[in-house]
Amino acid sequence: MVLLHGQPGAGDDWAALARLLSKDHRVLAPNRPGWGSDTRPAVGLAANAASLEEFLQAVGAQSPLTVVGHSLGGGVALELALMHPERVGALVLVGSVGVAGALSRFDRLLALPVLGSAILRVGVATLRSGLIAAAHYSQRHPGARVAKKVAILPTLQAAIGTDARPTVGRSRESFLVEQRALLAETPQLEADLGRIEVPTAVVTGASDRIVPVSAAKALAALLPNAKLIVMGGGHLLPFDHPEKLAEVVRRYTALASNLKGARPRRETPEA
Repeated sequence: MVLLHGQPGAGDDWAALARLLSKDHRVLAPNRPGWGSDTRPAVGLAANAASLEEFLQAVGAQSPLTVVGHSLGGGVALELALMHPERVGALVLVGSVGVAGALSRFDRLLALPVLGSAILRVGVATLRSGLIAAAHYSQRHPGARVAKKVAILPTLQAAIGTDARPTVGRSRESFLVEQRALLAETPQLEADLGRIEVPTAVVTGASDRIVPVSAAKALAALLPNAKLIVMGGGHLLPFDHPEKLAEVVRRYTALASNLKGARPRRETPEA
């Protein structure tokens, strides 16, 4: 299995899910270019998929794989299935991009060369202030719900900072590069979705405000062998519901194994 993080993010975002799945599967959760310990510059969806294929070859990953992608990582998973269909046995797309409906007006503003950077600076500064306050509160009230939320967002805290220092330039630049590529590449990706015939779970949070349920429905409708699965929660399902996601990933991995060597069918397991 390979787990692809979102934006911002890092492979460690999958720690809870990886622990559950690694009991009986080989689980790979790499950092994508521009994030975490990967020092390469950020790239677009198709280039991310090409980089992922190089990584899979380097580590000797056996095909077919179950590929799990969160948010922008879902777009990378879709591109991998298009570019290297022999690699992918099943897809689990969590709060995934891939259709125009996943892109808000704010996404389009962030993609603008000058305005996007300015918006991100102001927005991140505001978010950092909120996280600082939440971190201080969690120290005084370790059992509170906000403390738990702060604890499960180490990557976000690392990306934006929780002290007085300015936002890390590399993280901001990676975000903007991917944002621009997302808008540029989504139309062609959406047009090609009908070519992806592997069993696919399109998982969405009922209260996701980043990639709305309507976008998940549109994505599932365009994939020939997809099932829409709606869970309670928002966009951060890998953090909030790793147990439920593990069940879905195992189910689709088993389905892919059953279909190995046979022509993919349209039947998928019920949610």
